[in-house]
Amino acid sequence: MSPLSASASQLSFSSPVSRSSRSPSGNIRLPGLLGQSSVVASPVESVRSIASFFTKLRSPPRHSEFYLQDELSVFLVDGVLFRVHRFFLQRESDVFRIMFVCPPTQDGPEGLTDDKPIVLPEVTVAEFEALLKFLYDGGISPSPFSTADEWIRLLSIATRYAMERIRARALHELECLPPLDPIQKIGLARKHDVREWLLPSYVALCLRREPLNVLEAIELGLETMVLIAIGRETVRDPGTLRDFEDLRQPLGYEEFMTAIVANIFGDGELSGA
Repeated sequence: MSPLSASASQLSFSSPVSRSSRSPSGNIRLPGLLGQSSVVASPVESVRSIASFFTKLRSPPRHSEFYLQDELSVFLVDGVLFRVHRFFLQRESDVFRIMFVCPPTQDGPEGLTDDKPIVLPEVTVAEFEALLKFLYDGGISPSPFSTADEWIRLLSIATRYAMERIRARALHELECLPPLDPIQKIGLARKHDVREWLLPSYVALCLRREPLNVLEAIELGLETMVLIAIGRETVRDPGTLRDFEDLRQPLGYEEFMTAIVANIFGDGELSGA
């Protein structure tokens, strides 16, 4: 036998390939797939491992409330561009919610670029700033505003876009601040439909010592000015004061006079009509 043949025969005899190519007891090697090389598993275990592996590849479920699919929208307010999240606006307002689901125009959707913003008519920059400051900072700061004017701006835009929660907060804060002038309060009540402010403001004007001045009369309007004049005369009339004393009302003086003024103004004026 030649040396080359002898070497080949020896190599074939001593090679471990033929011995290790068979797995004992029918087991299967699963290199790579499970991230564990040289792992020996039974067929049942292999099926379970493969099923677990592919289960992990599936997308996990999305939370029903806190999986946000938000977008940024561009708004044009009184000549100034804003780019803000839609989520806060549509959460607080059905008006904005409907606005965002409206079909796009022939020129394409609005609010995606500066060239085609969503225009908010009759909204001032200060009002929109107040709204955004409240939405973005309101949950962090106990009171994001320190002045009545800021809360009035928020009340204005919240009323216009039917943001009931924000409107209620603005009204509450305005009640907690130093009292507004009755004339200003009547104007705000009429403009923003705050009917509960009307009667107390009328009573304050009827009970105060100073009569209406010209500017106040102009702001209130002729009908309200006349009713205020009648109310001022009535609450000071000796007969009214005598009725209060004689009847020994369980109500206090101001409560008694409130009923008198309410009767003068009637339901129509007190409803803001």
